[in-house]
Amino acid sequence: MQRVALFVDGGNMFFAQRSCGWHIDFRLVYQFFTDNREKAGAFYFTATPPAGDRDKLDKYRKFRTALIYMGYTVVDKEVSVITDRTTGVTKLKGNLDVEMVFRMLTTVESYDEAVILGGDRDYVPIFEHLRNLGKTVTVVGRRASTATEVINVANRFMDLDSIRDRIEKRGYAAAPRSQPTN
Repeated sequence: MQRVALFVDGGNMFFAQRSCGWHIDFRLVYQFFTDNREKAGAFYFTATPPAGDRDKLDKYRKFRTALIYMGYTVVDKEVSVITDRTTGVTKLKGNLDVEMVFRMLTTVESYDEAVILGGDRDYVPIFEHLRNLGKTVTVVGRRASTATEVINVANRFMDLDSIRDRIEKRGYAAAPRSQPTN
């Protein structure tokens, strides 16, 4: 039986679903990619809200607990708050690319296929390495925002919209898409 591991770039998927206009149900994602296959692991990588933002932190903790209950291992770290001294503009930074690549490498013997939700160009070297090891690399993301190099190096690319009917969160009222006026 083929062994599969899921690696979810939480930040990438947050922006992907916002851009798509619908929400991903990560329970359905887990089922869709692991049905009739041996589950080698499911990892969700994300930044936590800053400690001072109690409302967002409470919502995040509930989401994190739900992910763990679904079978994901959640890898997180607190977001860094960076303020530009010249402009005074504050940005939040929560990059977990290194943690994701590290987990792909340290668990490589446990899976035959790596399913990666997220298509950052930074992952091209690890995808090439996994393929050289004989692993199947499946990348899931939005075609419009996934780097061509990522699509070319993956064994298979799946656009989120092509599997929407299988992974969309039901009963969630997403913001309506704007309609053109006459």
